[in-house]
Amino acid sequence: MEHFNLNPILAKHAREIIQYLINQNIHFSVQCNLSKVKFDPLLPEEISKNFHPIIDFILAGFTFESIEIWEYEMSFEAGFGKENFASLVMIPFSCIIQISVPTNNSIMRDICIFMNTMNVLDLGIFNNENTYSKNDKKQQKIENQENAEEDELLESSRKAILSNPNNKF
Repeated sequence: MEHFNLNPILAKHAREIIQYLINQNIHFSVQCNLSKVKFDPLLPEEISKNFHPIIDFILAGFTFESIEIWEYEMSFEAGFGKENFASLVMIPFSCIIQISVPTNNSIMRDICIFMNTMNVLDLGIFNNENTYSKNDKKQQKIENQENAEEDELLESSRKAILSNPNNKF
């Protein structure tokens, strides 16, 4: 397959959607690749140690009001932890995985309006080849043993059927 890079198009689309939501005064959430997000000042370890590779930001209230849009990234002010530690958050549009808006529907709290699954691949959570290879080889060995046992049982059953003179084919 020919190499292609959709990231610039998807980043531009994420930027356009966010700009539209801001213009319409619609609060939203973004999920993004944490490794590409910048915090100024840096968050204390007791806060950041609990983060996962994909981080979710809810942009409402003061956080929503503080959003600034740049060409390649957005920024906003947010508070973290029990002490509401203040930090300026900078998110490149290219690392946004999902944008969601709240609904008034009792069945579905939020609805996804943008998704960039290419960014999930960038996390590397599916690339641990050593673990995959070991597990894959182990699974293959188990399947081979099961197939051999099944073949033996079928052969034994076939011999039993053929050894009985009352069975006719």
